[in-house]
Amino acid sequence: MAAKVVRFAEAGQVNLRPGLLIGNTVADISGRHPTIASFLGNCPDGWDPELSLPNGAPTFDSAAVRFGPPMDPGNLVYAVGANYRKHAEEAGLSVPKTPVIFFKPYTSLVGPNEAICIPPVSTKLDYEGEMAVMIGKEATGISRAQARAHVAAITILNDTTARDLQWVELGSNRIVDWFTSKALDKSSPLGPHLTSAKEIADVHNIRIKTSLNGQTMQDANTSMMVYDTWALIEFITRHATLRPGDIIATGTPFGVGGFREIFLNHGDTVRIELEGIGVLENPVTRSAGTRST
Repeated sequence: MAAKVVRFAEAGQVNLRPGLLIGNTVADISGRHPTIASFLGNCPDGWDPELSLPNGAPTFDSAAVRFGPPMDPGNLVYAVGANYRKHAEEAGLSVPKTPVIFFKPYTSLVGPNEAICIPPVSTKLDYEGEMAVMIGKEATGISRAQARAHVAAITILNDTTARDLQWVELGSNRIVDWFTSKALDKSSPLGPHLTSAKEIADVHNIRIKTSLNGQTMQDANTSMMVYDTWALIEFITRHATLRPGDIIATGTPFGVGGFREIFLNHGDTVRIELEGIGVLENPVTRSAGTRST
């Protein structure tokens, strides 16, 4: 089975560390690679999916560990707004003339099967299924043609949005408040693992499907993005340096709940399927837990 990269903790432990997941076995690789970024130093454009479990590394049954968001706390999530035409239309927006980029902090993330926490400040939290890519080596001023060589892995992000906190008045203008609507603690699942970019023939021909309590809400293909992954990398690196382990979430397709008054509630389950990558499923709660690092 293909080797995936995860961050995990044993039962009863809090701190997450890098691991290699093969089938139902997790190998602790933190002795050699204390961060995911250090692991990517050997495979900036993706690792061999046929990697074997490293000799001498402690191993665990995957059912006996807890998986967290598969990225290092020191890295950034670069997220993209209105990057699918039909989603921009459902939000009452035009397609942006250049990519719209914002950040999500690590504190907003949870791992697979961990609860999405609806905060006291919002009653209208919305799901957004997205393909996300992880950068494998430092990138500044990268051209579109060079971009592919800088992507090491693919994963899934549920880029939740508090619709009741999304807009603010600034003088006579109405603008998006990316911070309060997108950065809420423990609100956005990432995972379930990192899949090597070498496993995926074309990141721009992948089906993405989001369901809420078993009902399909979003069903699209990454070919429908306005700005594809390579264009996003080119744009971002004109303005800022991407580092190994940084993630770019490439935007959500049509079908979010907020523009038809469907919001997440305590007890819900959100499931995002990304073809060839896996499934990211999370319960929803209004209670907060202890943050892992």
